[in-house]
Amino acid sequence: MSDLDTWWRDIGNAALLGTARRPVPPLPDLGSAGVLGRSGESSREEALLDAAALGGAAVRAGRRLDHTEPPGAAPDDHRPVAPRRAVQLLELVMTQPPAGAQQRSALLAHWLGAADDADCRVPHALLPTVIALATGARELRRPAAAVLDERGRWLAGLRDEWSWVADASAGAEARTASRTTGTAPHADDWARLPSTDRVSVLAGVRAHDPAAARDLVRATWATDAARDRRAHLDALRIALGPDDEPLLEDALDDRAASVRELAAELLDALPGSARAARMAALLRPLVRRSGLLGRAVEVTLPDEPDPDAVRDGLGKPPPRRSARGWWLEQLCAGAPLELWAELTGAGPVATVKRLTDAHATDALAGIRRAARVRRDPEWAAALLDGGWDPTLVPALPRELRERAVLRRVDATNTKPHHAAAVIAAVEPPWSADYSVALVSRLRAAPQGSAIVVATLPYLVAGLHPAALDAVERWLESTGADHTLTTNLRNLLQFHSVKRSITEAFR
Repeated sequence: MSDLDTWWRDIGNAALLGTARRPVPPLPDLGSAGVLGRSGESSREEALLDAAALGGAAVRAGRRLDHTEPPGAAPDDHRPVAPRRAVQLLELVMTQPPAGAQQRSALLAHWLGAADDADCRVPHALLPTVIALATGARELRRPAAAVLDERGRWLAGLRDEWSWVADASAGAEARTASRTTGTAPHADDWARLPSTDRVSVLAGVRAHDPAAARDLVRATWATDAARDRRAHLDALRIALGPDDEPLLEDALDDRAASVRELAAELLDALPGSARAARMAALLRPLVRRSGLLGRAVEVTLPDEPDPDAVRDGLGKPPPRRSARGWWLEQLCAGAPLELWAELTGAGPVATVKRLTDAHATDALAGIRRAARVRRDPEWAAALLDGGWDPTLVPALPRELRERAVLRRVDATNTKPHHAAAVIAAVEPPWSADYSVALVSRLRAAPQGSAIVVATLPYLVAGLHPAALDAVERWLESTGADHTLTTNLRNLLQFHSVKRSITEAFR
């Protein structure tokens, strides 16, 4: 960092903290420009204003190069430049974000992703701005690196603060290939990829070819750090199936506790696995029917587990949890849900209602986990009848999921942040019918302005275009509520620009 950079940073600190707390640093040598400070005495405030004016001019004027040799020419780009209309929209989003500055990153990410899907690049004139914005917003780095092409990577190599581009670009080609065609990188290329890129590459390959993705995980398992082993194992959630069981069984013996715990969690999602049978064998003697007609259900706590059971996940409980209650939860989470029909003689709804004894809370916690990871709609619906749990909502079929959320929104519309948490349970993008119905309910809420502020991030991410007419009608009736008007207008503008970006690349 040069003397001028250090001085300019100190000027900013003085302006931020105030001249009473931070003195104004003296003017540095500006070289042949011959610029001098004000002659005579001046106040601290005047000195700060003078420094800001001179420093701003110096920064805009540029600085001497640290070396005299010009850089080599940039290689030729491989991608065509983005269409003219798309470039105009990119300029608009970067300079005058139509939906407000808070939504600029989301629109930029959408533009960069659409450009990558269309195999286009950022125009040369906009490269510095795109790189600078991605430097300040980490979520934009990987999508930006994919569309900078050769000129962008060459340009980024000329500034130290843009050094992230090299690492992000190393995996850009592999990420694009894995996402679009499911092409797995060669084992050697996979081993050389940065850790931050491996997970996205693995997810892309996994969606197309689960076996190839599993082979990638095994290829570097012995040399990967525990954090990477866990991250790679976590990517197997995509298309998880019986063929993954051998790898997960091996991971139960991993030297890292975090990896062992995740392996057990993933095996919870495989009710046909050998581990599920082992958990069922341990759970079966703990559950019995009681009462005159055998309709009550009693659950007892397990005894101290043997080493095999500890390997299967019955280890040390979390803080402030009863060890035996925790082991019961683990057994219920890992055993097949079909076991409960055998043990209770009833279906999910009746079983949930009959689990009322002293240990039912731990048992139901395990059943809830099993229903969640296996996406079992019948058990999820039965558990939701007993109380709201947003983590179970994704297990319901789409229509039932949306209906359950709308009912819950009706019950929480006087509490904006509670309603927002409910809406978050439905992953975007949303269906047309659900989007229209949700806008209608939000409009009817007694705290319309507050509820839109709380739910805006989810409306931005998920709202279907079919609901935009309803949003426009709502906007026309907002009256003097400036906050509501601004947020609804930003919502409309966001979706309008997003749609325009998508169409510009077709």
